[in-house]
Amino acid sequence: MASDIAGESDVERLSAERTALAPLNSAMVQEFGDRYAGRVIEQHPLKMKVRLKGAEPVPSRVVSTAVGSVRVTFEPGAEHSIADLQKIVASNRLRAFFPRAEGIGVNAAEGRIDIGVVDPDVLEAYRARQREVERRMNIRIHFERTAGVRL
Repeated sequence: MASDIAGESDVERLSAERTALAPLNSAMVQEFGDRYAGRVIEQHPLKMKVRLKGAEPVPSRVVSTAVGSVRVTFEPGAEHSIADLQKIVASNRLRAFFPRAEGIGVNAAEGRIDIGVVDPDVLEAYRARQREVERRMNIRIHFERTAGVRL
């Protein structure tokens, strides 16, 4: 699944690379369990940066994948693992602060909780409370306006 096909678009190439790297990402989740705090895939050259909860360093490695060798680097120091953030989302504690949110989910690449809001006035009010809630819950939050049908 190399990206040397004539006419292949960047979007198709990126999608193919992400698909090819999915088993590697799954292996990282399995290996690091409760320390796994997300990953970022970088281009040129293709590499994966894995964020880890805690301070214990992990040496870089090179892994063979369907798209060739990929350097995997590890960045310790994340405050929360993905599992921690998923527990916070599942607890519905954020709903107490943001009851009109359309969606609340974990952004594994950024190590934060993303919250979608349809109404621009509600979004503005929620952004005004963002820092307070981030401090109280010791998390990072990102708001975005989402499409929705208003009746």
